[in-house]
Amino acid sequence: MANRAVIHFECRAPEHLALPSRRGAGGLTVHDRAWAYCDGDGADDAHEWIASGGVPIDLLIRWSRPVAAPVGRVTAAQTTAAQTAATKTGATIEKTPPPSRKRSR
Repeated sequence: MANRAVIHFECRAPEHLALPSRRGAGGLTVHDRAWAYCDGDGADDAHEWIASGGVPIDLLIRWSRPVAAPVGRVTAAQTTAAQTAATKTGATIEKTPPPSRKRSR
């Protein structure tokens, strides 16, 4: 079973929205003790955070936007770094079940 963090804040800075999508490769940070995501590839730290209501990261990725560079899988080191950051800041990681893979008949 895959673990997915629930994202509580989304960056809506116009300058960041104009950038290509990072497609989930990076962009995670902690804001107000909760997970936050900025989809702008190469964005600076001038984020404009809005509450997302607590959604899976897949719903915040702008899949139709072009990407700046090929995106790989998240490494174990990146996962460990995110977990360490969450622990230090007191953020919580909520686990959601993966999407159902039932086939229609």
